[in-house]
Amino acid sequence: MKKIIFFSFFILLSGVALQASYLDAALSAGYVFKNDDRFKAVYGHGMVNIITADGCFYPCKYSGVGAKLSYWRATGKTTFLGLRTVVQEIPATLYLSVRKKFRYAVELYGSLGAGFAWIKEKSYLGNVRTYKGLGELEVGLNYSRCGRVNIITAARYLFPPQSRWGEKFDVGGIDLRAGIGFSF
Repeated sequence: MKKIIFFSFFILLSGVALQASYLDAALSAGYVFKNDDRFKAVYGHGMVNIITADGCFYPCKYSGVGAKLSYWRATGKTTFLGLRTVVQEIPATLYLSVRKKFRYAVELYGSLGAGFAWIKEKSYLGNVRTYKGLGELEVGLNYSRCGRVNIITAARYLFPPQSRWGEKFDVGGIDLRAGIGFSF
């Protein structure tokens, strides 16, 4: 039954894609602010968003479906001995997006999605690896330059705070980023 539904959805999406297809791809970087006190004690206020790859397919003029993959990294010092520690997060999400075009080649978009984050922390205590589910809410602006090249900026909130072994910690955070995008 699941295969029938999947293939029906794929055929429907392909039929719509032949009528009006539009693809946005973007690369961006920025900073992720965390709200976890334990995280702040070791790593500071947040993590560097080294790169985010984003692709969105618009089968309709104003709404689309997309995927996003990011790589975040932070280095810090442990609270007890002050030794070096590194944390890495790779959030991957699928989302639905809507957009509104304005004058002067400016486009506002918003998206809502879900996915997971792979987290790895390495210190003298050992390595910790885990996966956690998360949701995503994003608002951004595209400014079109030279036809198909866009300058983008976005604010994304990855939620909710998670708990592990009775302690709450922030899996996502508030991601502020800017970059370059391409429209096909």
